[in-house]
Amino acid sequence: MGVRDGLSLTLDGHGHVLVDPGELQEAAARLRGAAERLDTADVRLGSAAWRAGDLAAALPEAHALADALATLRRAVHGPAGLADDVRDLARRSTDAAAAYDLAETDAQARWSAVVGALGFAVAVGPFGPAALLTAAAGVAVGDLLLAEARDLALAPGGRTSPGDAAAELADLADVPRRIVADGRGALVLQLLAAALGSVAGASGPQLDPVRRFSALVAGLLPARDVRLVPRADPPRLPAPRGVEGLVDLAARTYDEGTGTGEPGTPLATVTVQRLDHADGSRSWVVAVPGTRAAGLTGDVPTDNGTNLALEGGVPDVMTRAVLAAMAGAGIGADEPVALVGHSQGGMVATNVAAVTAGAYAVRLVVTAGSPDVPAAPPPGVATVTLRHREDAVSLLDGRVGERGGPGTLSVVRDLAATGGPVRPSFSEAHAVAGYVRTGALVDQALGDVPAGDPVRRALADVLGDAPARTTTSQVTVTTGSSEVPAAPGGLPVPPVVRPAPPAAPDGAFGAPAAWPPPTRDLLTQAAGLGGAVSAGPTTSSTTARS
Repeated sequence: MGVRDGLSLTLDGHGHVLVDPGELQEAAARLRGAAERLDTADVRLGSAAWRAGDLAAALPEAHALADALATLRRAVHGPAGLADDVRDLARRSTDAAAAYDLAETDAQARWSAVVGALGFAVAVGPFGPAALLTAAAGVAVGDLLLAEARDLALAPGGRTSPGDAAAELADLADVPRRIVADGRGALVLQLLAAALGSVAGASGPQLDPVRRFSALVAGLLPARDVRLVPRADPPRLPAPRGVEGLVDLAARTYDEGTGTGEPGTPLATVTVQRLDHADGSRSWVVAVPGTRAAGLTGDVPTDNGTNLALEGGVPDVMTRAVLAAMAGAGIGADEPVALVGHSQGGMVATNVAAVTAGAYAVRLVVTAGSPDVPAAPPPGVATVTLRHREDAVSLLDGRVGERGGPGTLSVVRDLAATGGPVRPSFSEAHAVAGYVRTGALVDQALGDVPAGDPVRRALADVLGDAPARTTTSQVTVTTGSSEVPAAPGGLPVPPVVRPAPPAAPDGAFGAPAAWPPPTRDLLTQAAGLGGAVSAGPTTSSTTARS
């Protein structure tokens, strides 16, 4: 695939590197043109030197001119030498553009196709799953195996000292961290999914094995009804300022059992914040928390059952709940909206943006530590994807490399090199508090982005130029049987109907089309909420904490 219209931001020990792959490709083309013009200059210089040599036969003084022209042609910084240097710079610019390409690379696409086809081919054989599991182990510890083979070649007697044995054990224990940091974890996950899919009948050629297996498992889970319970006295949450403030709002939306959640906030709470600006305009921010339950079908919908549905592309309860909360809050069809979420919440935010095209004026989606989902925001929606290099959760989609697309700012931060833990644990690398800090670093780097960039425009559309007066409402999402009357204050949401997985091996489970693009009226009617969800809002004009 070619370079897509997006920006890549890398945060590491050298500060930040902001790259527009399209601009790099354009610069490379101009450099190649300059090299061609230098080649032309070299040819003309050679012609002049030849004529000066002829002239020297009749005019001895011309010998000096001929020698000078010949010396200039041979010089390191002559036209020919400069042309070679410029061509080399053009090649390196093209390579850099490819390295920062925000699209799924051809290599990644081929890898997914190979793994999917391999899973399908071995599904009928008795040793297929074992072969895929062996391949997964080889990818995970291949570097250790190669190092061991090298040591055996250099020292056939082996290493027997206690220090050597301890070092080998330490290397083995460090495998999980390394395969996350260098991206191998995504490839291992694809192989594991292909192995499991070959056993469960969810393997097929030309199809991402992670998403296919996720869709299969999600389709087997019982459908859950959900209802929204408005909070009578939600906390006074500040108006977001920049990416940091948006991620901070998601962090505060977590329940009180977390390090960032506001006191009294229940599990699976969604925040809808109205921003009233000084010029009379109005915008909205919707914040969604991440996974807070380990089960698949429990009472708390922010669980792994929802994760599987989101990753597999089948309808999920949290997307339905957020749609209902937005409809009940009274968001106008032409009022700018930003959706933000951490972990599972970012997956839900992306899904909501994809299915509300034409119903709401979604301007911006911000995800922090979130795997990709099959759905994608429609054209015109800017996206900021935040990912820590050491965060294993962001690799659970089986994708390697950057996330991106049109209007996307893809951010990758190296925690160890930018003030985070030197050797972060998996929980530290994924913690929402760390992503709030990453958002602050992004806000600093956005000063280098042109004012007309889609992300900067979207931030201005939603957040305005000055702190806005906020009205915050929250709803808690719970599950229950549709046959049981809702508790007082509980607002029922129609059950999610999952489409049956297609029988064709090359079909995609639960494609985004499973969610029909709703209109504003259809959303309100389906939720059956009117304006009741916004019961008990609080108003504030404070600014976001640092």
